[in-house]
Amino acid sequence: MKKLVLFLAMSVSATFFSQESSVLESRIQNYSKKVDSIVTREKSLMNSELSAVDESFRKSQISEVDQRNQKQLIAVKYENIINEKIAQEKEALNELTKISVNNSIMKKNDTLKNDRVGAVNSSQNSVVNISYKKKKSPKDLLRTDGLALTYGFLNLTKDAGSFDVFNNDSEMRIGNSHSFELQARRERQLGSFTSPLFIRYGLAYRADTYIPKRPQIFVQDNELLFLEDFTQGNLKRSKLRNVYITLPVDFQLVLNPKYIESEGVNYLDASKKQWRIGAGIYAGVRTRSIVKVKYHDENDKFKKDQFTLDYGVNSFLFGGKVSVSYGGLNIFIKKDFSPIFNNSAILPNKNAIQLGIDLTNLNF
Repeated sequence: MKKLVLFLAMSVSATFFSQESSVLESRIQNYSKKVDSIVTREKSLMNSELSAVDESFRKSQISEVDQRNQKQLIAVKYENIINEKIAQEKEALNELTKISVNNSIMKKNDTLKNDRVGAVNSSQNSVVNISYKKKKSPKDLLRTDGLALTYGFLNLTKDAGSFDVFNNDSEMRIGNSHSFELQARRERQLGSFTSPLFIRYGLAYRADTYIPKRPQIFVQDNELLFLEDFTQGNLKRSKLRNVYITLPVDFQLVLNPKYIESEGVNYLDASKKQWRIGAGIYAGVRTRSIVKVKYHDENDKFKKDQFTLDYGVNSFLFGGKVSVSYGGLNIFIKKDFSPIFNNSAILPNKNAIQLGIDLTNLNF
């Protein structure tokens, strides 16, 4: 849990940095508009003076040489005026830029050096992206290593082939049962630099929490696992947590590829927002299963019971995943093909399914 809090804290700091970047971009756009306005206004005044000189020449009030000399002086005068006014706007922009950069750094962890913040790869589909990549070339953005945090609503189904995430017969509390996964993963492009196909693979820590409907709790007795009503007081919460180490492999296909040229080579442009569909599989091994029950006893004294499961839960995990994403939003469905609970568990539903989203991605 401490690692999760730390990770989310880093995500919040990245959000602050993103906000400062948006403000800075807006200021640059305003600077560009001001420069255009200055040039347009001064050129209009210059053309009026030039027209007056031409009119004097047509009326034979000045010679052709005088006409040419006066027009030259007018052009130089307005060139100096435009340059001076643009320089003033540029100085103001530089000052605002320094303030924005300083604000974004101060809102980040003091140990984070700003030369480590690079371009964010938009293909890392999560709500918050943090990039530590120093290099920003198109080739570099096509090869990523990082950490990803995902969250999913968890439920149980009776059949291995069922995709009913909101199955109400599971005896689990829908919306309360959930799964977190912290995944160290790599993404590599398959084929040429313009290929829209990618592979992701890595190692993940997955924690599934099943919360049964009140007032039921998980009970282990005589090598059997089952649910029964709680009778020792006022039940606050009961849950079963399974922890796994998994090996996920995922294929991603970019549906709207855009391209960029660098040093004479064409690359898929990973800095642009992408529509993606993904499909993959995962396998894992269970490291522990714990049941926790929190309640107030008959004397209204708060108590907490905890025990490790020895029976009822399978030791191995195998499943599949499909996803669809755009930009920073990635939604997925995970289906465990192997049942979570074995024959020692007296439960009507034993196959897990989850509907989830990528929360945070930290790129190295």
